[in-house]
Formats: sequence, structure tokens, C-alpha cells
Amino acid sequence: MERRDFVSNIGLTLALACTAGLAACSKGGGGYGGSTPPPPGNTAKLTLNLTSDLPNIGDFRISNGVIIIRTGTGKTAGDFTALSSTCTHQGCTVATYNKSTKLIECNAPCGHGSRYALSGAVNTGPAPNPLAAYKIAITGEVLTVS
Repeated sequence: MERRDFVSNIGLTLALACTAGLAACSKGGGGYGGSTPPPPGNTAKLTLNLTSDLPNIGDFRISNGVIIIRTGTGKTAGDFTALSSTCTHQGCTVATYNKSTKLIECNAPCGHGSRYALSGAVNTGPAPNPLAAYKIAITGEVLTVS
């Protein structure tokens, strides 16, 4: 194999690997378990079963572009916070909710360190804007975010 062909093949291999990596990372938000995607045709972003999901204050889920956090002991909309899970700085998915600081943290994969209050307001930049809030409705044991 000539040097030019070798270099060309390496470039193509790297381009394919990067494309596959970006496609895998762009899924965002899923993988935290316990959440149910809404049924087709439904405008809900997320539904949860209050009997089994988020049983304790500080528990959270990130799914379907939403971070939902249990903030109270009851089963009313006021006992939960639902915000966009898309960081307003670089568009990546926020990483976690820190129970100790009560802040939503965007540490990975962007690594820039933005933090948000439970209201969605920016606590620590460089994020320029707050996280968008979503409506929460509870019917029986089912919580719906829309």
C-alpha cells in the first residue's frame, strides 16, 4: 500500500469513527431509567409512576429532553420540578442534580461547569439563559410532564 493510500484510509476511518461517536452522543438524556416515554400522538414529554419512580426528595430522572426532580414529599405538581435538560451554553444534556447544593449541574460531556437553580435560573455560568420550565400534571399515581 502506498503512503498516500494509507493516509487516505486513516482519514476515512477517523471520519467514520467521529460520525458514529457524534450520533451516539446526540441521543442525550436517556439511560437514567424509571421513566416512560409518552405514547405516540400524546403531547406529553414524559410520564412517571409515582408509586415507583422518584420516591425520595432529591431523586431525579433525565429523559426525553426533561430533567424532573422530586422537591417535596407529597404527590402534587408543587412537589416536583420539570425543566429542559438542554444546557443553554453549548446545548449538551445536563449531567446531574446535586442533592447537597440543590443545583442542576452541567459537568459532562461539555465540561464547562454551568449550574442551575431548581427554578431553572443560572446559578453559575457560562450558561447565558435559564432552563425552560415544563408543566407538571398528576392524575392518581401518574405524573405527566408537558
